[in-house]
Parts: sequence; structure tokens; C-alpha cells
Amino acid sequence: MRKLLTLCCLFLMISCQSGSSDPLKYAELITKDGETIKTTLAITGADQEKGLSGTQSDDWDEDQGMLFFYSQDSELRFWMPDTYFDLDIFFLDKDFKIVDVVRKVPHFVGKTPYSSIPKVRGVWARHVLELKAGSKLSDSIKVGDHLRWQSQLTPQQIESKIHQQQ
Repeated sequence: MRKLLTLCCLFLMISCQSGSSDPLKYAELITKDGETIKTTLAITGADQEKGLSGTQSDDWDEDQGMLFFYSQDSELRFWMPDTYFDLDIFFLDKDFKIVDVVRKVPHFVGKTPYSSIPKVRGVWARHVLELKAGSKLSDSIKVGDHLRWQSQLTPQQIESKIHQQQ
């Protein structure tokens, strides 16, 4: 009985520790200054389509970001339907180097009229990171900076899992 109880406790501890750190949903990016960006990963088409739509400003901290994770470089275009706070959008290469930034993209509550929804120019990149516009953390990140990936899985392992799910 004691062994069973010990095993159950160990299982619960491991489950609780990994519950909010699912490596296919969350990762951290570390800036050149050592600041941590807690990212939610948008990997699936549904997650990428939703993005931060519907997320209230009070529900999104200044050290939180959404990382749109792709397995190939392409021209990426972003638009901002049903957003509740302005965003800074960072385009990254495969090594998480910032290749372009669009700052202070205005929020737009709702999904119509389509022509009024703010859209961002297309940029050739691998990944896209969205942060709250004007935050101290966001303002410190510049073109040419490298962000360091920190997760239980490497980006290559995530790419492999994406290909397995397709």
C-alpha cells in the first residue's frame, strides 16, 4: 500500500509540473538581455487562425507572447480581427533571429468589415512572435536580436511532431 501511495504521489507531482508546460503549447524565448518571454505556441492551423482573437488585455501579461510556429520559410502576412490590445509583431528566421518588426499594430474589435481590419505587410520569415505593443519587454527587442529557445522539445522535434500529425 505504501508503494502504491508513493507512486500515486510521484505521478501527481509530475502531472502538476508538466500541466502548464506542455512543450507543444508553451515555450520560453530568452532575449539578449536575459528577459523571459512566456510564449503560447500557435502550431495548428486552427490555433494560428485564432491567434489572440478574443483575448482581453487584462488576460495577457507584458511578458507573454504568442509564437506562430511554422516548419518552412514563407511570406507571412498577419491581420488583427477581434483583438483587444495593440500588438508589436516580430518576424523571425529559423534560428529565432528577428528579421523584421511591425510596431503598434492597432487592435480591432470584431471581424467585419474585413476592409477595416488592420493588416501587416508580408515578410519572408519562419516564425512570428506577437507581444503587447509598447511594453518594456517588447520595446527592448530589435531587428538583428537573437531569441534563445527554451523548452522540453527542440524546434526540430516540434517540426517532426507537426509533420507526424499532418
